[in-house]
Amino acid sequence: MRKRKRVIQTIWHLFFLLMVIVPAVVLAQDESPWSEVFDADGNLLPGMIDLGMTTENPAWMNVDLPFDQSLSLEANYHRFQTPSGNIVVLPSASTLFFMAMNPQESGLANSIGMVGNGYGSIIAFLGNVAGDSVDWQRLQQAHPEYQQPEDFWNAVINGQENVWSWFSGFGFLTNLISLSWNDAALRFMYLMYLNGAQDCASIPGGCAGVAATPPPPRQCPDTSITMQQPAASIQKIAPNNPLVVGQDTQTRRGADVQVSVVIPPVIFTWYEPIYEEYEVCATPTPYGTPVCTTESIFKECRQHIEQLPDSVASLQASASLSADSKAWIQSKLGQTHYGAYVHQESFTLFPGYGHWAGGCDNGGTCRANGTALQIPFADPGTFNLQLRGTTSGTSFMGMLITQPRTFNADGTLQVYVTLPALVP
Repeated sequence: MRKRKRVIQTIWHLFFLLMVIVPAVVLAQDESPWSEVFDADGNLLPGMIDLGMTTENPAWMNVDLPFDQSLSLEANYHRFQTPSGNIVVLPSASTLFFMAMNPQESGLANSIGMVGNGYGSIIAFLGNVAGDSVDWQRLQQAHPEYQQPEDFWNAVINGQENVWSWFSGFGFLTNLISLSWNDAALRFMYLMYLNGAQDCASIPGGCAGVAATPPPPRQCPDTSITMQQPAASIQKIAPNNPLVVGQDTQTRRGADVQVSVVIPPVIFTWYEPIYEEYEVCATPTPYGTPVCTTESIFKECRQHIEQLPDSVASLQASASLSADSKAWIQSKLGQTHYGAYVHQESFTLFPGYGHWAGGCDNGGTCRANGTALQIPFADPGTFNLQLRGTTSGTSFMGMLITQPRTFNADGTLQVYVTLPALVP
């Protein structure tokens, strides 16, 4: 129970450190390498390349135990690459612990800086995780110059002291193992490695996923997509008061249903970088001729607005007798008219009783219309009309812009019956 309490306290201490460290992000100066990592509010800038998580099993994360046993833990880093080729590393909590214990072997010493409260935050972190396992009395007898625990941890981080020589037992392993199981979200220290993309073999995590040539900084705004929802309808168009076909013995007219769909164009805005070519000549030698080359210089971003059609790809329509109408036929109508029953409670309109057609105009607006004629409704009551459809999606210059969408519409249709009245 005591060990469990200690682990919980350690995790709370880590979250407290996180609350202290994160606001320090905004202190990065514009002239520092951090200026291309964070904005003024401490958020990662859009130009950062997320390299994802990288794991490895370095020797410096092994712990020798009694009876020739050992404990091997996994190093875990979440890394980002800046537009200029620097690498920012976020080690997990357990990985950070061992990096601090082994600053040279782990590459911590090669970092040019970190976001937070400098090495002081790591010192507090080390003290919370392993401070109770250090034999402070023996340490102070051998090194009276360490007036405070912070002095000792600072020497460890700087590579001047071997922490493993001063541990009394292995009680700290409980905290470390707990961290290794739970520290996926405990990443509170950003380490900066200059020119890490060019010298990726020497940074934590190695060259996995690193872009050898960082992409050039974006010169034009991002593309944007604006789209409106399709407008769809389904409704009865004739006759005004349709009778059940059993009473319309001459024409068995039934009813007609019409569907309509209008899909506004998808507005796709993109920007084209425009360059101008200039002839650049080197200063000639007294007896030579100038050497001239043509260079392209960025001039402006040209905006393009495309109205892309998103045509109707499929259309289905149906009519189904409402639950209330079925109940009325089977109960109330059946009591006064012996043998009343539901003849056909549902109809498939498209395909079935009609067809639909669609197309798009030059402005990118797409339409579809269809009519189902003479639907033989044999039951009185309210029929629920349903329209369901999908679009084709949009593309531009062979590139998918938007995925297919679904749309729907509902309506009702009333079918009548003439009931004779009994006159005394």
